[in-house]
Amino acid sequence: MHGFTSSFPAGGPGAGLLLLRLAVAIRLLLDSLGGALPPWWWLLLALLMLLGLGLLTPLAAAVCAVYQALSLFNNWASAGPAPAVAVCGALALLLLGPGAYALDARLFGRRRLLLPKDPFTPDS
Repeated sequence: MHGFTSSFPAGGPGAGLLLLRLAVAIRLLLDSLGGALPPWWWLLLALLMLLGLGLLTPLAAAVCAVYQALSLFNNWASAGPAPAVAVCGALALLLLGPGAYALDARLFGRRRLLLPKDPFTPDS
């Protein structure tokens, strides 16, 4: 899952990424509740869960950016700037990654590798 990210920042930047994930998920929820529920509403629900928990964040952010971009192009005159801001937020999340406060950091984060003192002697 290190496709776009080089680390999982903690502290203030990690909290900022958590807020960005939640903002993108809330915007997606508000856009999907604007009209009648589409027949593929369970996919939107799964996407909201992935973004909120921070699981497979780059993939979920890319799907969200495409959804928001399609929403922007379908309702260009009446949509206003909100979908454009949502696309920028999703793309920023795609490029920045999930942060330390996400399941991606727990599942795909840095690992500690313990090497033996002398690799040529048996452990017995």
